[in-house]
Amino acid sequence: MNATLHALATLYRESSAGRTGAAKDYTLDWEKFLRQTDRHDGDARELAEQELIEAESASAGRLVIDRHPRTGAKEVLRLKREGGEAWLFDVTGLASPTDDRKRLAAFFQQAMATMVPEKHSAGWNAWCETLSQCALDGRPVSPFKRDDIEGNAALLGALADVLNWPDKRGESLIRYASAVICRDSKALETFRPRLASALREITGRTEISLEDFGITDTPRSVLLHGPLTLRLPAGKIDFGLLSGPVALSATDLKEALTVECAARMCLTVENETVFRELAKRATGVLLVQTSFPGAATRLLFERLPADIPCYHFGDSDPAGFDILRDLREKTGRGFEPVMMRFRDHPGAPRLTASERRDVARLLVSPVMVDVRDQLLEMSHANTKGDFEQESLPIDEVLNALRHCG
Repeated sequence: MNATLHALATLYRESSAGRTGAAKDYTLDWEKFLRQTDRHDGDARELAEQELIEAESASAGRLVIDRHPRTGAKEVLRLKREGGEAWLFDVTGLASPTDDRKRLAAFFQQAMATMVPEKHSAGWNAWCETLSQCALDGRPVSPFKRDDIEGNAALLGALADVLNWPDKRGESLIRYASAVICRDSKALETFRPRLASALREITGRTEISLEDFGITDTPRSVLLHGPLTLRLPAGKIDFGLLSGPVALSATDLKEALTVECAARMCLTVENETVFRELAKRATGVLLVQTSFPGAATRLLFERLPADIPCYHFGDSDPAGFDILRDLREKTGRGFEPVMMRFRDHPGAPRLTASERRDVARLLVSPVMVDVRDQLLEMSHANTKGDFEQESLPIDEVLNALRHCG
């Protein structure tokens, strides 16, 4: 094989012309090419020049060495737009970038035949069609990689299996699903960011995760305590009879014929330690432990009576108020804050740059108008204050609950 032409083919493949298709002749400064390929001196230079001159002669005008009109010095190496690429990769025995783009485009065209649930088929086909055109044009094909045939096939197969998972398998932990889909219990975790990117494109949803397809990191459940009754096809369960908290699965919530609540109010509690302390007091309130609400928590609030008053007790730092915002937005319920106020304190941790951005975002949120004063106090003090809900005496919290609902 002509080693110098092989080096030229490598440079061409990595160039814009190689990636997207040559719109004009591909040119390289003669001296720059020799230096770039470590052929600028001694025997290596002599051999490279000889090989290029011979190739020019044999190329039928598809490889040209532009020379100075007066001195004849070699100045530019030119691969002609018409037929140059095909000739170069034919004589080197390498697959041409154009052929690579066509193969990648065909891969995405063939992917349209993959079986996915009917509700996702239109999005799947449009996504595959777009990727196929991107491949032909030399544009990015994220989340796939242009030069990873095996990896692309593995990612595509995993994606199709994720889409089909809820209909075939129900709900499973990610390690189990990964072992079934990829024969590797950790592969789905590795694929997770790329899968999420693809799922957003296919479904048109900006927020989506493997959990939406029944593949979870932990069992989907909500920790609660209080007078909640589920009527299931097999009978009735009254959680109000239990003295301790219980984890209620999303599966049982879905299967329940009715979800009844005799409590005068529902209180979500950010931290589990405080939640358990309140549960020990037998408040008669429906207590739900949650930070940013997961699928089971959101489902619970879908099933609860629409008229039950909802409150939230959390930390009074930016993250705590952000959880309040998320609860309101994700459930559509008007959660009122309990004892969530900025409490200035000497030596309180200062707000980080990220936390200052969070406060600024919360200040303009339309669902956070009622706590704007607290956020402004925090912003002006530039500290989180005495923010942990654990620092508030439980008796004070219980007294505050008596005035709610």
